[in-house]
Amino acid sequence: MEAAAENVVLVESLRAAVPLHMTQLASRSPEELIRIAAESATIVGSHGDVLQFRSTKRGQTAKAFNALARGLAAGALVAWGGATFAGLHWCTVRHCPGPDAEHPNPVQGK
Repeated sequence: MEAAAENVVLVESLRAAVPLHMTQLASRSPEELIRIAAESATIVGSHGDVLQFRSTKRGQTAKAFNALARGLAAGALVAWGGATFAGLHWCTVRHCPGPDAEHPNPVQGK
């Protein structure tokens, strides 16, 4: 994670991309968000190295980046306390300072 936090292009790109994905995913059910986060984790887990060392295959780095941003967004929407990565934090609490801040209790299924 330290290496990711030092990658200014990655951090600034995530700063913009994750909120956009959160907006796009906001109407999804918790079950669907969990599935999206798991699928994203699989992609990042198997191809995440291209985020640090660009892929020579066209589109591979973009695919890994989008999976990371989408997975963080899904996690931020469904996980109590949001998602934190590379020094950045996203959650459903507006202007939340971080994972240790006050968060409302999670809502149990509808």
